[in-house]
Amino acid sequence: MEELEKNQEVGEIMTHAAHISSPRRNRPASATVEDIDNGITKVTTQCEEAVSKIILKSIPSDSQITFVRFEGPYIALYTKNPKFALTELTYFLSSLSKTLKKRFIIRTDPSSRLPEDQTRQAVARLLPKDVQVSAIFCDDATGEVVLEVSKPEAIDPNMLVQIAQSTGWIAHTRRSPHIPSSSINTLHSTLKSSARERTEFLQRLGKRVFRESLIVSNVNGNDTTPSPLRQQQQQQQQQTAATTATTTTLSAESRSSKPPSWSASREEVMLFCLGGVKQVGRSCFVVVTPETKVMLDCGINPGEMSGLDAYPRLDWFNFDLDDLDAVVISHAHIDHQGFLPTLFKYGYRGPVYCTEPTLPLMILLQTDSVKIANSNGTYLPYSARDVNEVIKHCITLPYGKPTDISPDVTITLNNAGHIMGSATVHLNISGAHNILYSGDYKYARTQLLDSAVSMYPRVETLITESTYGNTTDVMPDQQSVYRGFTESINKTLTDGGKVLVPVPAVGRAQEIMLVMAKEMKEGRLIESPIYIEGMISEASAIHMSYAHYLGSDVRKSVSQGINPFQSEYFTVISGYGKRDDILNDENPAIVMATSGMLEGGPSVEYFKELAPNPKNKIMFVSYQINGTLGRRVLDGAMSEVSMMDKSGKVKVVPVRCQTQKIDGFSGHSDFNQILNFVSRIRPKRVLVNHGEKSKSENVASAIYSRLKVRSSVPDNREIVRLR
Repeated sequence: MEELEKNQEVGEIMTHAAHISSPRRNRPASATVEDIDNGITKVTTQCEEAVSKIILKSIPSDSQITFVRFEGPYIALYTKNPKFALTELTYFLSSLSKTLKKRFIIRTDPSSRLPEDQTRQAVARLLPKDVQVSAIFCDDATGEVVLEVSKPEAIDPNMLVQIAQSTGWIAHTRRSPHIPSSSINTLHSTLKSSARERTEFLQRLGKRVFRESLIVSNVNGNDTTPSPLRQQQQQQQQQTAATTATTTTLSAESRSSKPPSWSASREEVMLFCLGGVKQVGRSCFVVVTPETKVMLDCGINPGEMSGLDAYPRLDWFNFDLDDLDAVVISHAHIDHQGFLPTLFKYGYRGPVYCTEPTLPLMILLQTDSVKIANSNGTYLPYSARDVNEVIKHCITLPYGKPTDISPDVTITLNNAGHIMGSATVHLNISGAHNILYSGDYKYARTQLLDSAVSMYPRVETLITESTYGNTTDVMPDQQSVYRGFTESINKTLTDGGKVLVPVPAVGRAQEIMLVMAKEMKEGRLIESPIYIEGMISEASAIHMSYAHYLGSDVRKSVSQGINPFQSEYFTVISGYGKRDDILNDENPAIVMATSGMLEGGPSVEYFKELAPNPKNKIMFVSYQINGTLGRRVLDGAMSEVSMMDKSGKVKVVPVRCQTQKIDGFSGHSDFNQILNFVSRIRPKRVLVNHGEKSKSENVASAIYSRLKVRSSVPDNREIVRLR
């Protein structure tokens, strides 16, 4: 009954946002290519054939291009001569790309691709003898083959060209993880089984991305060419204007009603705040232009039980899911992507853009949420089938590559320094307005990652996090952090206790592993068993596969054959029996387990057994969201807690253990780092989100008073006019 009620609650939120049976919004496409100064400056859907002819005339016949078509955000060229296409042709495409202002991608003609078994044999013959291959994955939808190898750095570009010429597949390398990754295997199997479906999806998406603009305008927002749909849009604007609030921030009364379905003026850029403001959790924004709707993140609040407080307020935003041009995910943590599968459950079938490592990490956390919900009988608004839909519709982007996702929006992802693959999202809107959505970022180097990128030529609006936004939220230097961390653990071990370190599987776990292994190896941390349980090993395997996204120091170690996530001091635990052995052993020990907020996973099971003993200690190394068990324990708000035992019965667990919060391991910027980041970006306006109300307001006030930049803290269910 409880699950049915929660399904109805989520259904009510989503029903307003998802009209599953409604057709995707169709926009007539231009029938011509606009030529200015003999250069193509506008490429639209029905000029695909004309574009193809111009491209074929502009490149040598040796390239053997068989056909050209729009696929996703790219113009795809299919070739029967991959050697020429991957070498000499790139010079011609570079010039064409500047003329057309579009990105090209080379694909091999399907008729030239060898069967997978023959491809494996050919690759094995071509690779150096000292390079071991752990897996080969051929993606029929893209004509790409992923090689998981022991030494990716040993495979040079010339060898990749040879592989393409010999097999008809364009090869990409990835480092073999130290243990097989079930998340990467799930990713590969889902992509393989849905190849035809994804091919059709990419072609549909290409037509949508390259559709004709509703409004053709210059960067100042002035119409230069009447659109075939201009008159229809003017009528819609007149109807919308009657219900559109004239202020940039709606009053409480106006926020209770539905907002307009899209921007009412060709010059407007609107931001719809659906979650993640004046709170940490359920981050979700929608940027709305006259042409486009783009969702930035789609998370949940793990500390809330009610759907209205736990999930983004999509019920309030008056739109169909088919109207969304894209969802952009900044990183894999569930407070930024945990509601994404629910969008697909309720009918969304558009693209999801994220970085390459974010996809398997996201799948890991989503799949784990499904497993925990099934095991504990708790409610989750999506299933494993919806997670598979996420995989099918993801398009991964590298750092630093501008990508068109609609007629008027180009996004660029850059390193955010928060976790592996985390990204700041830069949105260029017709060259007239630039938004930088920070997501979660760390503006300082850590053991694991390089600092967030802050070099941007133009940013009108910055949306920044404020997790550590109090003036006193200043992290100590790293050496002080490590020393305090080590001394605290040593004291508990000396007293005969056990130390439980609840960690998020992604990010903080890998950082803590690096630190503990180094501290113990160099003799500062007392030698004792370090037990690791939960998703940590799986997440670490993904980190090894995508080690080129890690910090420069870690990358150097990995290239020298050193696995930073393996150590003689680590013991990986799997199975309840081994966990019982640890708990029954009276000797001191260190336990690292997920989840970091004691909201499910093995860390909760260890907590039940360790909490009653005053000799033991719970050490929190990551942010604890309000409402979570971790936050309540850390605040000392409970002397006992009711929990389920192994037999499913409720038992009262006394909380007598020591607790400690170690600052300095966080992947978030502290107060000074936030201000330094904003100062470096030099925006014209700052909107503050992702922080408790007082912290967000403190950051906004400091930005205005110290940096003289207009700043504010919006509310959930608020529309902010950016332009």
